[in-house]
Amino acid sequence: MRLENKTIIVTGSGRGIGKFIAKRLGKEGANIVVTGRTESDIEKVCNEINDDGGRAIFIKGDVTSEEDVRDVINKTIEKFGRIDVLVNNAGAGLRKLLWETRVEEFEEIMDVNVKGVFLYMKNIIPKMKEGLIINISSGAGKAGIPTLSVYCASKFAVIGLTEAAAGEVGRNIKFVALCPGSVNTGMFKRMFPGEKADLEPEEVAEKVADICIHQGKYRSGESIEIY
Repeated sequence: MRLENKTIIVTGSGRGIGKFIAKRLGKEGANIVVTGRTESDIEKVCNEINDDGGRAIFIKGDVTSEEDVRDVINKTIEKFGRIDVLVNNAGAGLRKLLWETRVEEFEEIMDVNVKGVFLYMKNIIPKMKEGLIINISSGAGKAGIPTLSVYCASKFAVIGLTEAAAGEVGRNIKFVALCPGSVNTGMFKRMFPGEKADLEPEEVAEKVADICIHQGKYRSGESIEIY
C-alpha cells in the first residue's frame, strides 16, 4: 500500500490503458478518481477497484470541456481534500494519410489529446501545493510515423506541454511524459487490425505505478519511452 492516502485522478479510465492504470494504482492504496465520458464504463471500473479492496469514486467528465474538468477537480477536492497525482491518459487515435484527413478529424484528435491535457494542467496546477503530473504521450510523440501524422503531432505537443510546464512551475510539482510504444488496446486493434502491439496495458500501468511510487528516480520534464 505504497500510495496510501494519496489522491489520484486518472482521465479516460473507463477503458483501455486508463482502466489498467486506475486499477493498478488502486492496489497501492490510493484514493482513485475514475473519470471519462461514458458513465457505465467508469462506474464499472470504480466498482472493480472497490471490490478489490481499494477506494475509488467515479465522476463523469469530458476532457475537452473546461466546465467538466473543473467539476472533476472540485469534486475530487471536496471528497478527498487534495489531489496528489494527475494522470492525463485520455486519448484518441487516427490512422490516415495527412492529405486525406478531414479538418473535423484533426480538430477531434487535437481537442482530446492536447486540449484535454492543457485544460487539466491549467486548472489543477493552482490547486496543487505539491504533486505529480504524468502525461501519457507516445512513441509517436518522439518520431513521426507515416499515416499517423495528426496523432504524432498531438503527442509531440504533449511532450512540449510537459517540458514547458516543468520549467514554469518549479520543484513542487513534477511533470513526466510517458511515451509507450504500441499498446494492445481496443484503439490499437481498430487502427492496426491483425498487427501485434509492443506492450500490454498492464505493462504501461506498472510503469505509471513505478513513477508514482519512486518519483525521485525521474527528472521533471522528462520523457520516458517504454517498448
